[in-house]
Amino acid sequence: MGGVLLRWVCSVLLLVSLSGCGFHLRGGEMLSPSLHTMRLVGDDKSDMYRMVAYRLKRAGVTLVEKSEIDGKPIPELQLGGISVTNQVASVDSHSQAVEYVMHFSTQYSIKVPDHEAQKFTANFTRTFLNKSSEALASSREQEQLTKEMTEQTADLVLIQLSRVSF
Repeated sequence: MGGVLLRWVCSVLLLVSLSGCGFHLRGGEMLSPSLHTMRLVGDDKSDMYRMVAYRLKRAGVTLVEKSEIDGKPIPELQLGGISVTNQVASVDSHSQAVEYVMHFSTQYSIKVPDHEAQKFTANFTRTFLNKSSEALASSREQEQLTKEMTEQTADLVLIQLSRVSF
């Protein structure tokens, strides 16, 4: 009986200390009530758009197509295009590219009625090896890196939206 009570008390203390230090479970972003209904603008066929839309819905946001509801303007999240560039980082003794640096960049903004738009930029950099004997593996590695950076950007959008103040 004493061991159960001690475990219970320790669990409660651990939870209180974790929540007190600002720890939150991943995906538990709390958005401002003014952002619970919004319009998402961007290329609706892109992976980035779909990932952000999914995360917004999971966070309890209702996405609408119109810019007004009952004559009232609603917040708008606008996703910009994605730019991915590769730069040679190192070469071998035969002047063949061995390593590349991939730069991933995108911009997005949130417009809330009666407030100035807030603009954000997401930049990520990754390195990858160019294995000329394994060209297919290198291209798949590039695709995987791009997908991972797109997912990180979608997560970052929600994190920054949870911190926006108007």
